Amino acid sequence: MSKPRLVILHRNMGLLGGAQRDLIVALPEHAKRWSITLATLNAPRLLLDRCEQLGIEVVKPDVPWQLPTGPIAEVTARAGRSALKSWRKLRAKLQPALDDADACYVVLSTGGMEVLDIVPNNCPLYVYIHERDKGIYDDVLQRDMDGRLRYPLVVKNLALTYLRRWDQRWHKRLWKRPRSVVSANTPTSSRLLASSHGWPTSKDWVAGDVKFRDVQQRPAEVGVLWPAIDPSAWPSKETEEEQIAWQRFSHKPTGPYLLTIGRAGFMKGSKEAVQVAAAASLPLVHVGGGETDEMQRQADKVGAELIVMPRIDEMEIVALMRNAHALIATARTEGFGLTPMEAAMVGTPALVVSDCGFTHTVTDGFNGRRLPWPNTEAGLEQWVQAVEQAGDVSNRIAWSKAGRERILERFTTNHQAEGLARSLAAMGVDVETTDLDMLPGLDPA
Repeated sequence: MSKPRLVILHRNMGLLGGAQRDLIVALPEHAKRWSITLATLNAPRLLLDRCEQLGIEVVKPDVPWQLPTGPIAEVTARAGRSALKSWRKLRAKLQPALDDADACYVVLSTGGMEVLDIVPNNCPLYVYIHERDKGIYDDVLQRDMDGRLRYPLVVKNLALTYLRRWDQRWHKRLWKRPRSVVSANTPTSSRLLASSHGWPTSKDWVAGDVKFRDVQQRPAEVGVLWPAIDPSAWPSKETEEEQIAWQRFSHKPTGPYLLTIGRAGFMKGSKEAVQVAAAASLPLVHVGGGETDEMQRQADKVGAELIVMPRIDEMEIVALMRNAHALIATARTEGFGLTPMEAAMVGTPALVVSDCGFTHTVTDGFNGRRLPWPNTEAGLEQWVQAVEQAGDVSNRIAWSKAGRERILERFTTNHQAEGLARSLAAMGVDVETTDLDMLPGLDPA
C-alpha cells in the first residue's frame, strides 16, 4: 500500500535554529507514514543530506533566499514580501507535488505565513507555529543585555505598525481557511499566539486531538504539537565516537563548569547566567554566539570566568553537555526549551528559570530545578544552592532518570509524528495512526 503524499513547507531552513532542527530530527519518523516533498527557500547541507538519506524530494530555488535584515527591512516587512515573491517563483517547480498532495504541513518559526499563498485551497493543512513572532509582539529582541530598550517604545510600536498588519493579514487568512489545524509548541506558546489574534486555545493540550468550529473544518482553537527529541542523538551512555571527540576536543575546560547554550542576548538571559556562575564560583561555558562581547563585559563586571566556544560540531556539543556540572537556562519567553531536555538525556542536571516553556517540562526537584529569576539576593542564593545540589551524585541520577522517562513518554519524534497524523486523519486524510498513548500536556509541570 502506497503512503499518502505530504508536502512540508518552511521558509528558511538555513537558519538551523530550534524550529528547523526540530523538523530535521522528526523527518525520519514522518517519512514512515508519508511520501514527503519538502519545499524551502533556503536548504542547508544538513537538511539536504538528511533528505537524501530518507529519499525525500527537496524543492528549492536555484539561488537560496536570504533573510533581509536591518531596521528598514523590519519596518517595511521586506522579509515577508520578498519571501512571497520567492514562493511564487518556486510554484512552477513545486506545483506537481502540490497537485498530488494529500495534505500540506507548514512549519513556522519567526514569520513565514505568506507561504499560504501557494497552498491549494482544498488541501488539508496543518500549520505548526512554534511561537508567535517575538520581533512583533514581544520586546525581548529590542532590548540590550541589561534590559534597556534600544529605541523608545513609542518609536518601536510606530515602526512595527506595517509589519504587524502584514503578519495579522496572513493569520486572519489562516483562521478563515477550511480544513485547517493550528498548533504551537507548548500551552504557553499557544496562549501567547492566540492572544495576539483573538483566537481561543485548547484546554486539554493533547497533540492530535483537534477541534473544528464548523462543518468546513475551520480551526476552533490553537492546539499543541510538542517538539521532538531524538533519544539516539543523546544517549544515556557515552559512545565510543563521543569519547574520541571529547579526547580530541581542543577547547575542553580543565575543571568543573556550568554550560549555557543559545544566542547570547537579553532574550536568552545571558546576563543572569553570568551572575549565577559568578555567585557559584564556577566558569561558565557559552555555546551559540550572539552578543558575546557584551556577555564578556557582564562577566568582567561581576568577576565571572566566561569561556566562549567557537562553532563546534554536534558530537562535541553532546560531549560538552555530558561533562558539564549543570546546564543553566535563563531564557525569557522561551517557547519550549530543548536544551534542558537534552541535558537530562545525558545525565546533566538542568537548572532553569520558572518562565514560559520551562514550566511545561521541568518539575522542580523531580527532573531538575525550576527556580525564580536570580535578580534578587534571595533568588540568586537559590541558584547557588541548586548548583551545589547538581553536584550530588544521587540528584544527578534521579533527575536524569525522571527526565529521560518524561521525554520518552511525551517528547519523542514518534509522539510528534503521531500528533500530526491524527490531526490530518481528522480531516479525512488516509494516513496511518497508531495506539500510541498521547498524554495531556503538563500545564504546569
